[in-house]
Amino acid sequence: MIGKIESNELYVFFFDQVEGPRLFYSKNDFNPFDSIILDMLLSYSGSDKPFPIAFEDFQTLNYKFYISSKFARSGFEEFMITYLVNEQSIENFKSLKLKSQLLIEFAHELTNMRELPKILLEKRKSRKDIGEIGCNRFKNNLLELYDKYYSRLILPSAGKPNKETIKRLLMNIKSEILIYIIHACLFRRNILILIKKETEFMIPELTNFIDYIFQNSFTSDILIKSKSHYKKNKQLYEGYIVMDEGNLVNETRKMVNSNQLKHELEIIRPFYNNSDYNSSILDLKEKLEGIYLLTKLIFNYYEKYNIERIFTPRSVMKHLEESFSVKKIKREYLYFLTDIVRAYFGLDIIWHWDQLGQKIDELWKYSSNNS
Repeated sequence: MIGKIESNELYVFFFDQVEGPRLFYSKNDFNPFDSIILDMLLSYSGSDKPFPIAFEDFQTLNYKFYISSKFARSGFEEFMITYLVNEQSIENFKSLKLKSQLLIEFAHELTNMRELPKILLEKRKSRKDIGEIGCNRFKNNLLELYDKYYSRLILPSAGKPNKETIKRLLMNIKSEILIYIIHACLFRRNILILIKKETEFMIPELTNFIDYIFQNSFTSDILIKSKSHYKKNKQLYEGYIVMDEGNLVNETRKMVNSNQLKHELEIIRPFYNNSDYNSSILDLKEKLEGIYLLTKLIFNYYEKYNIERIFTPRSVMKHLEESFSVKKIKREYLYFLTDIVRAYFGLDIIWHWDQLGQKIDELWKYSSNNS
């Protein structure tokens, strides 16, 4: 190992059929990854999405991808981008996952570098560093691309928006958009919102705002992009529900009018009505943290007791009221929370009266079929 590890590092690795995984490019002298660790990362088969892995001294976010190559026997080359953070904490591990889309976009741009397969062939033959082979244009493009994503990856966790930023958001972003964003985050939906051209300048501030309000609660997978960016990179967002800003606003209004987003509306309404920008955003953040704590309590309670005792709305309300020392939790709000638990945590909660109702329904069907 050479050099000293910095707070953040970015590496691009490739798989060599003779020597195994090797470093393709990095501006950092320090490389803590030996062949055993790289083999482990490259053989990770959890999913085709970026995956975080924590080591004893650092944490990483990794993304495997493939580049077509006429020089490879298999017809493609296997690559992996690894972003390393030299700080161990739960918050850092969570913030790493929020940077997943950046690794996907970096990989997409690398895939579009036509000279890359040939450069990789030369690297294999010569065993030289990237800086010593290839034309200057390729090296400059690679360096520019690397610097672009490194600078975006090392941006700190979302900071609290200042008063002027909040004021601009309130003026330019319709409440329906935030209502739906809250709904999508609580119910773990992958949403890509296409902002109209007049408000494209708000994308960085809106993204930071979303990251901030969900910083200590739900992990959101909400992306805000321009229509022009989406048209050029549609293949990057195949797993997302794509919603145009205008359609999203209209759809949200229909859902609000039909009372489907009652609780999300109650969460957002004070933010738009409070003229004290500082307290309004803190109140919004605390509400989301409170909802997260309640849903986590329900999740843990169900996991612990669903086999040993009858799981009823009354028992859960009593547990929450005792845990949080609150006077009363309304049954309607409890159902909202348990819907979130089902969607966000993937827990199939079945109330005791649900089971009873199912038996009555089966008996009714039986009698109907035999009458």
